[in-house]
Amino acid sequence: MRRSRPLLLAALWSMVAGGVGAQDIHFTQFFHTPLATNPGLMGAFDGDHRVHAVFRQQWRAVTRPYRTFGLGYDASNAFGTQGLGLGLWLFNDKAGDSRLNTFQLAAGPSWTLSPGQGRHAVTAGVQVGFTALSLNDDQLSFDAQYNGFYHDPTMATNEEFQRASLVHPDLHAGVAYRFRVAPRQQVQAGLGLFNLTRPRIGFLGSPPEPLDLRTTFHLTGQLPLSTALDLLPTVQYMAQGRFRELLLGALVRYILVDRYGTLRAVRLGGSFRMADAGTVYAGLEYDQWTAGLSYDINTSDLVPASRNRGGFEVTVGRVFRRKPAVPARFKACPHQL
Repeated sequence: MRRSRPLLLAALWSMVAGGVGAQDIHFTQFFHTPLATNPGLMGAFDGDHRVHAVFRQQWRAVTRPYRTFGLGYDASNAFGTQGLGLGLWLFNDKAGDSRLNTFQLAAGPSWTLSPGQGRHAVTAGVQVGFTALSLNDDQLSFDAQYNGFYHDPTMATNEEFQRASLVHPDLHAGVAYRFRVAPRQQVQAGLGLFNLTRPRIGFLGSPPEPLDLRTTFHLTGQLPLSTALDLLPTVQYMAQGRFRELLLGALVRYILVDRYGTLRAVRLGGSFRMADAGTVYAGLEYDQWTAGLSYDINTSDLVPASRNRGGFEVTVGRVFRRKPAVPARFKACPHQL
């Protein structure tokens, strides 16, 4: 396969800039990856500590598969300070034949105001960190390596990579609002701003390009339909430079057990990423644990190459909280002891 310089430049830029086809903080289950979705979600949960992990793989049918792993931790009311949240998020992504590797680490605080007896809550957060990028051109081919009959990897590429790796600082911020009417009736909305420092990215001899600001808006809700059934709508809109992405979805949550601190529930649903892919999802809640599995079915112009194969994503998370005392169903009479 031959690759021209313009195609290489476009591929590298699309992966670095975080466009629709990129893996840089591009998760279908954004509702299970709060620290990647919005810094304003740090500490915004019912509990003391929270951990979550995600693994995503896609485009196996098109090229060397993109693989992404993320891990997050956050705490609410940290160090006994009411309203103070702390969070740490890291992810590593390896993409395509160039094996473009992206490692990001970010941490920061958040602050929550909760007026109205806890029914309303507003959280603002900031993440500071760095991103390390590296690539390997050993598996790439170029026009200059075509000898008139076939691709000859021993020939010179006539390409000059100024560097094979770089590191840049990151600054992200966000705010989130939550309104809780009842334990099973609530809504959450937020706005995240990423790449506020506009770091410059470039591997070739040309001047590096500033990374566009990425804006993320998200909305999730929970609405009881019956005693054991909930509807969970999800919306996410992202914009970066000239790229736009809209993800619309809905889940149905069926409660198996919910009493005395014991919770068992299953989730089923799907979503649609406009002009890109449809998704099917299945999830499980088991007390403080939550797990999800989704698969993207590609519907974009890439279908002739992808054959509708997108990617799968696995998430798992746990909330640690002090368990309330289990109420006694029977009380012994002291005169009978």
